[in-house]
Amino acid sequence: MSERAVIVGVGQMRRRPGLDGEWVPLEPSRMVARCLEAAAADAGRPALVHEADAVGWIPAIAWGYADPGGAVAAALGRPSPRVAWSCKAGGESGVQVVNDAAQRIAAGEIEIALVGGCEALYSRSRARKEGVELGWTPGGEDIRYLFEGQRPFANESERRHGVALPIYAYPMLENAIRAEARRSIADHQHRLAKLYARFSEVATANPFSWFPEKRSEADIEATGEANRMVGFPYPKRMNAIMEVDQAAAAIVMSVAAADRLGIAPSRWVTVLGGARSVDGWSVSERARLTSSPAYEAAARATMQHAGINAGDVDVFDFYSCFPAVVQFAMRALQLDIDDPRGFTQTGGLAHHGGPGNAYSMHGVANAVNALREGRGRVAWVSGLGMTATKHAIVALSTDPARIDSSDGGVSELDLPVELRDGPALVDRPEGPAAVESYTVAFDRASRPERSIFLLRLEDGRRALANGHHTPDEFRALTESEGVGRRGRVTPGSGDAPNVFTLAGC
Repeated sequence: MSERAVIVGVGQMRRRPGLDGEWVPLEPSRMVARCLEAAAADAGRPALVHEADAVGWIPAIAWGYADPGGAVAAALGRPSPRVAWSCKAGGESGVQVVNDAAQRIAAGEIEIALVGGCEALYSRSRARKEGVELGWTPGGEDIRYLFEGQRPFANESERRHGVALPIYAYPMLENAIRAEARRSIADHQHRLAKLYARFSEVATANPFSWFPEKRSEADIEATGEANRMVGFPYPKRMNAIMEVDQAAAAIVMSVAAADRLGIAPSRWVTVLGGARSVDGWSVSERARLTSSPAYEAAARATMQHAGINAGDVDVFDFYSCFPAVVQFAMRALQLDIDDPRGFTQTGGLAHHGGPGNAYSMHGVANAVNALREGRGRVAWVSGLGMTATKHAIVALSTDPARIDSSDGGVSELDLPVELRDGPALVDRPEGPAAVESYTVAFDRASRPERSIFLLRLEDGRRALANGHHTPDEFRALTESEGVGRRGRVTPGSGDAPNVFTLAGC
């Protein structure tokens, strides 16, 4: 049997002015280094940060590095590691960096890995507004470090029609979910608020949450000055909050190394198994708007490696940038919204805070703590990147019986084309069409400013278009179901968007 991987220490950080003292910007490499020092202390062996032979890095949006492993090592006051790697940008990176470490350990490539990530967008944004010179590693503001080797978030047609940001892409998934379930807008909004109010309860008890104040269902559902509508149907308190200064890290090592170094077995949390897979890349390119075949495939593989089913899991942490993706995980695992186990250990990205690519590292850290504290024996943590595109899952345990019946493997799965890729996207369509999904984008004063449609043409192909932006149209789309409505689309010229005219508006 290949060498098994165990997590022996975790560390987290929140640096929110007012809750954690005055604002003192800290460079991302130093934030992660501090969390790694906390993780080593958590393992009972502070020297681990110097004994580790590998560093796995989760890229930050706020600041990048040509040599992230070397930057973390320098912040720890040690030489560069023998092995270093960096995940590609995406919210699955926190889970994936743990799975990467487990695979490298199983292959005998490394023994001890320092893995972690952070986000410092709060400090980056505030420094820009206040004209503060951060003095961080030169060149780190260059975005090329973030998206190297990876497609942009949105395709050209999506960018032309205003779907270039997650706050407008994910609502299109949610509206499709609601329409398929045949719920009214009011009933569905209340369901989402109920889900996120439970998340808020967890965030309130989490000392690393950016928003530790409890939010009721009404606080989350009702729109107003403090909870403006962003992209229908999501008000602000259903959106991931990215402008945070938060970090998390873990130390992953082989059982042999843990034994040799005298790490107490009470600190070990074993990787039972994991997997990753990829859906169609962007919202207009995916095969399904109401589910994730990639998450389903990764879940099946993870359960096979771990020797478990969903009923065996005591502790869940689902990625939750927007409610749609929590529902994807629930659907894949056949879980009810009222499942007493709940779906977050952190409080979720809207309440705990959404530190960019590193959020699911917080999910791992909190799941590890939950298992150690006896709140269960098996944990399940999942993350995703882009528009619910890239999915990664890891199962963890402190149960010897579960560990013995698992293989610790990690799978990378390619979906069949028919489960991954949606219908062809027509750039300049003309003719009758039906609404497959849509959203309405609001400005910061909560005024609707743009409608965005994902359409099905008569021949089954897809197209994107904007509406006419009239008060009657906005009311029609936000007060009654827009999915399934018919109309006519005309092509835009040059950089102008296609235009969809709803029948009856």
